[in-house]
Amino acid sequence: MSGNVAITEIPTTPGSDGAVPLRRELRDLQQNFPDQYNLLVLGLKSMEGQDEKAATSYYQIAGIHGMPYKPWNGVGSKTDWQSSSGFGGYCTHSSILFLPWHRPYLALYEQSLYSAVQEVAKKFPQGTLRDKYVQAAKTFRTPYFDWASQPPRGSSAFPSALTSPNVQVVDVDGKTKSVTNPLYRFAFHPVNSSPGDISQEVSAFDPLFWLHHFSMSPRPAPYSTFSATGGESQTEDTPLAPFWDKSGSEFWTSAQVKDTLTFGYAYPETQKWRFQDPKAYQAEIRRAVTGLYGTNVFANFVANVAQRKEEHAIAAKALAAHANGAPAATAPTQEEHAIEVKALATHAKANRTAAANGTAAAAAAAAPAEKKPLLPVAQTALAASQAPISKPEQPTEKEEGSPLAPTTTTHPHRLTNKPPIPSSLQHLAPNHTYTEWVVNMRAQKHGLSGSFRLLVFLGPFDQAAADSETWETEFNCVGRVSVLGRDHHSDSDSDSDGAAAGEKNKTKTKTQCAKCLADAAHELMVSGTVPLTSALLQDIAGEVVPHLKAHLAWKVVLVASTGVTIGEDGLPDYSGEYTVWPEVTDGKPAGLTVGEQV
Repeated sequence: MSGNVAITEIPTTPGSDGAVPLRRELRDLQQNFPDQYNLLVLGLKSMEGQDEKAATSYYQIAGIHGMPYKPWNGVGSKTDWQSSSGFGGYCTHSSILFLPWHRPYLALYEQSLYSAVQEVAKKFPQGTLRDKYVQAAKTFRTPYFDWASQPPRGSSAFPSALTSPNVQVVDVDGKTKSVTNPLYRFAFHPVNSSPGDISQEVSAFDPLFWLHHFSMSPRPAPYSTFSATGGESQTEDTPLAPFWDKSGSEFWTSAQVKDTLTFGYAYPETQKWRFQDPKAYQAEIRRAVTGLYGTNVFANFVANVAQRKEEHAIAAKALAAHANGAPAATAPTQEEHAIEVKALATHAKANRTAAANGTAAAAAAAAPAEKKPLLPVAQTALAASQAPISKPEQPTEKEEGSPLAPTTTTHPHRLTNKPPIPSSLQHLAPNHTYTEWVVNMRAQKHGLSGSFRLLVFLGPFDQAAADSETWETEFNCVGRVSVLGRDHHSDSDSDSDGAAAGEKNKTKTKTQCAKCLADAAHELMVSGTVPLTSALLQDIAGEVVPHLKAHLAWKVVLVASTGVTIGEDGLPDYSGEYTVWPEVTDGKPAGLTVGEQV
């Protein structure tokens, strides 16, 4: 149909080896491809001025993901996803279609941004400047923010490109000027969005949403049959509405979007045209993953402790100089300066707390000391133990479909000599095998009628804190799982208190997401995992289970262990068999109890 917006690959001529342009990490684009970064900013600024009624405008594309709950490009949602209030959206969250559905969605956004970038490049003054930007525009692809990889030492984990209200660009008149940063705040009517608006219904209006999802895109999508809420069957041939394929007459399916080359892009780690042998390509991907995210828990632990010790020494030196009023003997590097600034800011905040409270505890917090000692690996409590973390035990059987509460499980891993296990920790992985400890959390996704976080602690924390938001920065907070729940109660459900309820309704509105309402009615359960092994390496000697019984805590969990083998490339291979440890959580609020079936 002529009115349908077809989602096609971005125009490109592959190289003789099949090479296509790459989506690059935001910081890489900013530092090493400044012309394309400049075009990114100007392209987004151009999109800010688009007619928001156009199907390919930022506003219309963002609205596909949730609010304002209006059909996009004339495509209604599925019949069983209609809500009593009308259109119920295209939601695929908590569905096997989640990843493949987002692939053509991102391609649609990239298609629109690419078009804006081409138009911007042509507006530069004729000559070398225009030629430069037109050439850069040809291979432009939308960048991504890899928040999971280690940032450069001493730098913020959150890129400056996302935190600066203004940014310097070379504008289309050829002059360098400061403009409002569309990655910090994207302005349009009727919504102004800035980093942090990550709730499902409005998240796509947030600039960070796209950078996050473009980072997720390389991951392989699951392709199998899935029984959804209400017994609906979803397969690789299920239409991914509302995204029309190249013909404009059929919707894309999961089977059709398996390969990123379908839409004319790749990632630095997925340049498979460089390898004739699929095995060599897979080996390169594993090597790249190792470089970005580390290898095995032991090697990562040693590296992190070494870095923390160095940063702690820099911070302590800065605090001592600040206390004595003495200038530094030599100018710090950029990385050292960032560490010093952070240390002084933390020290100043603690001093303000001490002054406000007038307590010895608050005053002590202002002292330049760590909450826990940063010990050399050989001196850590667990390293001093001559026994493995735990013996992997046979997993207990699970009753399919039974509700899960907080529990403990383990999983066997195998280690390899590339890279080797640090000598100080080799006794913890006899035969290159160790036990990986995790906390599994399971909850009703919409049980609290809103989004919530599940925090896991391994040690004491300030449970009496006036602001629970400080819990996430507690030293003993070892991880969290965020759940994007929705308010599924009708207005009348919260109106029983009369005038008071009227105040509630001003801030809380029932979702229009029909799938969310159906999932809430069926009490959909979701789960998440927080790894514990790295924290245990620093904390304990002896047996794990007694330690967890004494020190594991959570705020709104399932603790388990699994066997792990580290392969020759140093990466862990999880056995997939988990041992549940109910004695860790028995007797604690919402914890799995001994004898309870999971």
